[in-house]
Amino acid sequence: MNKAWKVLRDVVLTVCCLTTLAVALLIVTNFDHVQKIVRTVTLIENNYLWESDAETLTNGAVKGMLDSLGDKYTTYIDAETFNGFMEQVSGEVYGIGIYTAEDEDGQFVILSPMKDSPAEQAGIKAGDIIKAIDGKSTENMTLDMAVSLMRGRPDTSVDITVSRDGAEETFSVKRFKLGSIKTVTGMILEEQPDIAYVHINEFSVQTGKEFAEEINALLKENFRGLILDLRNNGGGEVNAAVDVARVFVPSGPIVHVVSGNGKVDTKNATEAQLEIPLVVLVNGNTASASEILSGALKESGVATLVGTQTFGKGLVQGVYLFSDGTAMKITEAKYLTPKQNDINGVGIKPDVIVDLPEDAQVDTQLEKAIEILNQKMR
Repeated sequence: MNKAWKVLRDVVLTVCCLTTLAVALLIVTNFDHVQKIVRTVTLIENNYLWESDAETLTNGAVKGMLDSLGDKYTTYIDAETFNGFMEQVSGEVYGIGIYTAEDEDGQFVILSPMKDSPAEQAGIKAGDIIKAIDGKSTENMTLDMAVSLMRGRPDTSVDITVSRDGAEETFSVKRFKLGSIKTVTGMILEEQPDIAYVHINEFSVQTGKEFAEEINALLKENFRGLILDLRNNGGGEVNAAVDVARVFVPSGPIVHVVSGNGKVDTKNATEAQLEIPLVVLVNGNTASASEILSGALKESGVATLVGTQTFGKGLVQGVYLFSDGTAMKITEAKYLTPKQNDINGVGIKPDVIVDLPEDAQVDTQLEKAIEILNQKMR
């Protein structure tokens, strides 16, 4: 045996020994808990009246442990749902075009349908609560499961039953390729030629690029003030939100990501690329990554927030795959605003609170933003 192989053998043996010791130490330090699980499995196999299988027992045990934590974002993911995640990473995802979040009552609220999506064309609206998908009640589903059911093969349809104003209605919605709709749109306001309006409907991997392109195109119109609309933006890619924040924040922290062991990862800005009067529109469906951007712009002093209290999702999840194709999603960290404020379950309070009734004939929040910008531009 040559020297290289001997070294490799020694390394492998060392790793195996260390792994064995680590597992043994884990069992010893948690003997009572491990013994309880082993005894339960043994009693079921030996004494249970009907047949059982190890896979079902194991999956149930993992799901039960995660559920016992009481964190709706920490969940067990079955193989079918996880395959949907993998399809999303590859970019080949077909869905109906909605942004969805779980509220404090465990209901799946539609934050907004994507503009020009099949969901919007079918009549689904922001604020609708999903009650069933293809006739399956969402009562005992996780949000991941619900999202997985709404996705499927190209040119197929799915029935979405929603609750709206106390009544239920079912929509048949055709699936389309997600990611085919731009996340950023903008224009110069027709009656306010000094003001540009930009809407970000979600944060995806292309949002930073789209935002830069939109702003550069609008700058040719020589606008003097900007309204950034983050209403009904359910979040998405955190790095995309950080990229947009760096356009406006002159220097300092944009967001602090604090892990369970206390480690802090701070995303910073160094130099603003655009210094201009800025108003940001937010509402109760402004969540996650869009709250990171809102908080950074507000606390750095570069923007005035107008609207209503944001959703309040400030947690980070990690996904871990098991060998059988299932996975678990665990909350690992939380977001803090530049001034160390924890927004989870709380949200961000706007500088100027303006309600927008569902039956409003005029966008009162947008009108207020225009008024504030005109004052800033004087």
